Formats: sequence, structure tokens, C-alpha cells
Amino acid sequence: MNSVSSANFGRAMIILAVLLQAIGKVTFGTWLAAFPSPFFVFISFALTAAFFLAISRQGAGEKAWGALLLLNASTALTFLCFFYALKLIEPAIVGAVEIGIGPILAVGMSLALAGERPTPLRLVVCAGILAGCLILGVAALQGSGFESFGWNAWLGLGASVAAGIGAVLITMASKALLNRGWKFGAVLAHRFYLILPISLAMTLGTDTSTIEWSGALWATLLVVSVVGVLAPLYFLQVGIGRCDPYTVMVTMAALPVLTFVIEGLSPLYSWSWMTAGGLLVVTAFLLLDVVAKRS
Repeated sequence: MNSVSSANFGRAMIILAVLLQAIGKVTFGTWLAAFPSPFFVFISFALTAAFFLAISRQGAGEKAWGALLLLNASTALTFLCFFYALKLIEPAIVGAVEIGIGPILAVGMSLALAGERPTPLRLVVCAGILAGCLILGVAALQGSGFESFGWNAWLGLGASVAAGIGAVLITMASKALLNRGWKFGAVLAHRFYLILPISLAMTLGTDTSTIEWSGALWATLLVVSVVGVLAPLYFLQVGIGRCDPYTVMVTMAALPVLTFVIEGLSPLYSWSWMTAGGLLVVTAFLLLDVVAKRS
């Protein structure tokens, strides 16, 4: 496969990963709203961990216990908070807040750790994302697009912010391991050591006696696990290995809008102009940040 074909294949994989992520968010919120989220996390990530360990037996580089611990801790933080938030507020808001927190946190960490002052454009981007997230917060508190408001909405927004912080930490830890000679597959295979026991412990502390087990429920759990977790992680890994970071970031920035469109196919969610407006603001400033980095 030549370089052009490889890049085109990588773009296709990233688009497919983003599409499946969006579908996974909506299907989880629609079909598994009553299922304990820690239990789903345990099932889906046990399946995902087994898959990646099977296909990535080699590729670990130099020992880096700190980065590996950070990767595992941030993975647990991100996905436990992410799926918890999906039970409380609509998926498009969760996705926008999670992705939008990235540039803001990056600016804050650069200023705090390295004393690096943000450029005026970066400040504009952060202000725009904050404005968009504020609109989405108001939409969530009003129960916009979902049967959740008040305290549950605050919990959902807080969990979305925590998931976004975890996602930034995952990126930092992954880069540290890659710089030490780790392969992408090995990084993915060794990031689930904390999320599995933590989600299992949380499941044991949850009342699971009300779950009505059936073949249909098992099939739903399997489908949502593969479509919403395993497949997107795998396709994103393949795409990142064949594309430049600019393509990856532009595609990921479109995820909240794509999720919002797919929500229209679910009977659980209703159209919300406020959510649509907040999503457009966040997405526009995310794309501005990506284009600014490109130039």
C-alpha cells in the first residue's frame, strides 16, 4: 500500500471510528439506560482488553511505571465518568463538554507547569468553548433533549468534565509511552488494569438483583460493547498510525455534532435548539483551534 492509499485508508478508519463512537453513545443511552454503568464498563472493557491483549502481545518499550499508572488511572476516570454521564444528560452534550475541555485544560497546564502564556487566539478559542459549554450546561439543566434536569444534570455535567480531564491525561500518558518506544497496540493493551477491578468493585456495590437477564439483553450488551467501545478504539488506533494529527483532530471535533444528528433516530431524545446552538459554538471554536495549529 503506497503512502496516498495508506493515508486515505487511515482517514476512512478515523471516520468509521467517530461514527461508531457516536452510535455507541446514543445506543447506550437508549437501550441500556436502566443498566448499571459500572457493570457495562466492566463487561465492555473486559472484552476490549482481551481483544487487544490477543492482537498486541508485543510492542512494549522501555519501562515507564509512572506513565503506565497515569494511563490506567486516567482510562478508568474517563470511561467510568463518561458512561455515568450518558445516563443523566444527552450524549451530544457529554461529547461536546468532554472534547471541549481539552484545549482549556491544555492552556491551563502550560501556564501552570511551564509558565507559557497562551496566544490571543488561544484565549479566544477557550472563551468561545466556555461560552458554548455554558449554553450546553443551561440546556442540560433545563432537561433539554432528555428527561433529566436539576441535580442529575449537574452530576452529568460534572462527570463530563471529569471525563474530558481524563481524556487529556490519557493523551499525555500515551505520548510518554510512545516516546519510550511503545507501539500503539501495546499502549492500548496495557491501559485496562485499573478500570476492570474498579468497575467490578463498583458493580458489586450496586443492586443488580433487578436486572432481568435474557438473551436479548446479552445481545444488546455485546453489540453496544463492540460498536461503542472495542471497534472505535481499534479503528482509531489504525487511523492514527496512518494519518497526520490534523486529520484526526478535525474528525474528532465533528463528533458532538454527529452524535446530535444520530440522537434524532432515538425515541428517547427530542430536538433542542439550545443544544444545537451550543454544539455549533463548541465545534466552531474547536475547528478554529485545529486550523490555527495547522498554520
